[in-house]
Amino acid sequence: CTGNLRIPGFEQPWEDEAPLAPNLATPLDIMVSASNGASDYGNKFGEPVLAGFARTFGMELDNGERREWLKPIMFSAGLGQIPDVQSKKGDPEVGMWVVKVGGPAYRIGLGGGAASSKAGGEDADLA
Repeated sequence: CTGNLRIPGFEQPWEDEAPLAPNLATPLDIMVSASNGASDYGNKFGEPVLAGFARTFGMELDNGERREWLKPIMFSAGLGQIPDVQSKKGDPEVGMWVVKVGGPAYRIGLGGGAASSKAGGEDADLA
């Protein structure tokens, strides 16, 4: 969910040109980065992103108040298959390695997941 995308060459009649704060990514940048991030993350495991959806909304009300989604939300789904023999987790043993699986978190929009639950003015660990 983001504000109006305003896709160059495909602007929609209901999409206005409301200014964005300079520290925010544009809704179009958010959608492209989120899609690329989901695909990149899934591809690291050989799991394609098979489904997803997005919504956009932004408008000025008759009283001049602005309503728009600024904090992005992403919905996507993938499907994978693994042999049953590889689905059982064994007991840890001394000398086993710990491996981090996954890619980077894409911090876009209002700070991404690392800051999404922080109140204004609170320190957020964005490293």
